[in-house]
Amino acid sequence: MTHPQHGYPTGPPPGWSGGPRPGYGPPPYPGRGPVPPRPRRTGLWVTLAALGLVVVIVAVTGFVAPGFFLPHENTANPGPSSAAPSPAASSFSRGSDSQLQAARTVAEEFLRRLNADALDGPDGAKAMACPGSESLLGGTITLSVEAPTRLAIPDQGIVRFHDPVIEVDIEGVTHQRSVSGFVRLQPWQDHEPCVRIIQLSRN
Repeated sequence: MTHPQHGYPTGPPPGWSGGPRPGYGPPPYPGRGPVPPRPRRTGLWVTLAALGLVVVIVAVTGFVAPGFFLPHENTANPGPSSAAPSPAASSFSRGSDSQLQAARTVAEEFLRRLNADALDGPDGAKAMACPGSESLLGGTITLSVEAPTRLAIPDQGIVRFHDPVIEVDIEGVTHQRSVSGFVRLQPWQDHEPCVRIIQLSRN
């Protein structure tokens, strides 16, 4: 008994006209393959960002705070400039009798200029104002003092510290009115006091 033999067709499939066989694409051109994907640059950007951050940190810590790259003064071996204070500084030490006496002397000169009606100019009373108090002192002089003026520190007048200033009692006459009050001065460590305001009231 013979069985029919089943073999694989060796001829072209029906309807094939000589082109590429069904199920197969055209043969690739020589030297061409699939196009590779474009490489990502994520790693490059991360590296650049990290370098930028390092540069910013070095700049801030080196030149701002704490300032590693800035020159520092040598405090371990202070030079001659940090030695004992000068005589001018010690002669006006805060709270000392010399500071009170200096304030009294400045107040006397201030009153002398007021009594001479010398208000403006480099030799006027307003020129004795503390830095930043020129307008304040000029305003109090305009409101309180009017020629003719005879003001002085009374024999029993007190020169006292009224922290952080010194007050000197005064009395006398201005514009034919009997007045009393004080001159307020600002003490300094390195030079004589300056005048901040004058305050007067009728007796």
